[in-house]
Amino acid sequence: MRVLTLIHLYPPHHVGGYEVACRGAMERFAEQGHEVMVLTSDFRLPDADEVDPSLSVEVRRDLRLWFDADVFEPIRPGLADRIALERGNQQALRAALRDLRPDVASVWSLGYSSWALPRMLEDAGVPLVLTLLDDWPVYAYVFDGWTRMFDKRPWAHPLGAALGLCTRLPSFDGATVSVASRMIAQSIAEHGRWKFPDAALVPLGVDTRELPVRTRPEPPWRWRVVYVGRVVPDKGVPTLIRALAHLPADTQLTVIGHGPQSELDAMAELARQVGADGRVEFTRVARSELAARIGQADVLVFPSEWPEPFGLVPLEAMACGVPVVATGTGGSGEFLDDGGNCVLFAPGDPAALAGAVRRVAGDPPLRRRIVAGGATTAGRLTMDRFTDELEALHRQAAALAGAGR
Repeated sequence: MRVLTLIHLYPPHHVGGYEVACRGAMERFAEQGHEVMVLTSDFRLPDADEVDPSLSVEVRRDLRLWFDADVFEPIRPGLADRIALERGNQQALRAALRDLRPDVASVWSLGYSSWALPRMLEDAGVPLVLTLLDDWPVYAYVFDGWTRMFDKRPWAHPLGAALGLCTRLPSFDGATVSVASRMIAQSIAEHGRWKFPDAALVPLGVDTRELPVRTRPEPPWRWRVVYVGRVVPDKGVPTLIRALAHLPADTQLTVIGHGPQSELDAMAELARQVGADGRVEFTRVARSELAARIGQADVLVFPSEWPEPFGLVPLEAMACGVPVVATGTGGSGEFLDDGGNCVLFAPGDPAALAGAVRRVAGDPPLRRRIVAGGATTAGRLTMDRFTDELEALHRQAAALAGAGR
């Protein structure tokens, strides 16, 4: 099976778990004998790992985004630049179609990308498989500065066609769709322009090659706290920093992840304001080092305050044998079990967060119980299981399309 994968960012140049999951699945697809090409953006992180050249997934970083991923803001180019950007993206897709001749297109996220691309795939008769790890079909199409112009002005479609460019949004009719959580399905059903009532529920999984499920000897508690994820307010990082005022003075917090420099500066200032100056480290680490860095902590805090679509980070900590304290918002609440594999606290409440950490610190039997429960959860929700279910959906879509032809 020849698989053309579309995603807005792709490791090592990425900012979240969505992209990590895509890479894990596509590498396994290639190992299983499928020919895989990934078409993604030219976004670069200067300190990212280099990709192992032995991997059999071809990655083309030829697309330009309608979004500045460094500052998390949409771009607003003039008309000439919009035409140039979209022409380049559509030419990149045509080249991929010509070179791969895919049996199926695996669409992971169009978050900041050109929405005309899946429409071009539909027009070319390539079946679509949508892997929805968040509810991007609800909102992300408004970032596309090209199709948005024509969506608001249907009379202008002939003008775009005269330029030789697709101007229409995809229909997603007949697409094979999976969602990582019931929360994602509900959000799309309630708010989405496109509806997928038959979407399969395929929960995300932790990559146990990178983070093998293990139990570690119970270390002495040292008040070492770690956060992993995007460093932005809706992830609850300011609440976590404020919680330091309610924790012992020797508590050290390590914040691992990517964030706009303005947010990093604001959070460093917040640490000074709450008297935690020198107790918070902001850093980025290579994916290959993540398990070791998580394993150095006494507890991982997942303080998300937005409706988390799934939440891969708690699973990663569970695989590392590190106790988890979390809010359980959105889809993360579908696998987080208070007292079973984590301790939950109310979102946005620094005192409640600190109380949950103190509870884990002061109750070794609870700590051992949630670590054991976490290992069970991580052993059940794996990347291998996730990939097997996705592969079946891709084979199904390709087979149905082949029968139709």
